[in-house]
Amino acid sequence: MKEMLELAERAVEAAKFWDVELDYSAESLEPLEKMMQTIYRSHGKMPLPEEILLSVANLYGAYLGEVLLRSGLADLDFAWVKNEEGEFGIGREDMHMWPLTKVYKRITLGPEHDLMNFFECMFGLAIGAVDLDDPRMHVLSQEAV
Repeated sequence: MKEMLELAERAVEAAKFWDVELDYSAESLEPLEKMMQTIYRSHGKMPLPEEILLSVANLYGAYLGEVLLRSGLADLDFAWVKNEEGEFGIGREDMHMWPLTKVYKRITLGPEHDLMNFFECMFGLAIGAVDLDDPRMHVLSQEAV
């Protein structure tokens, strides 16, 4: 969706404020994670308005989604989708993921919602390398991912 691509491009521009160059690579998630940690810490010291949190989540969630798509998920038939509630995510017929929600959780709930882990887990699920039904997986729910 053009709207999400435009948001991702704005995220790349906004990251320059942090002296961070985002290039849509998986490696760019490390500096993105550091930026989100800074926001999380700031929010813990002085809570940010919900409007700001949602704007950050939308901006950098769109970027995270574009990284997933450009890293190979688009080749596996994933694309931007919008659910009945109007939330944007990435999906195909059998699977959906919600990068905007993940970024929101990262900046409000902390490091247990690490963006690189999300990337690796979602990519693994998409290519069939991760099986949530495997008893060795300690995922409490799909929402916890």
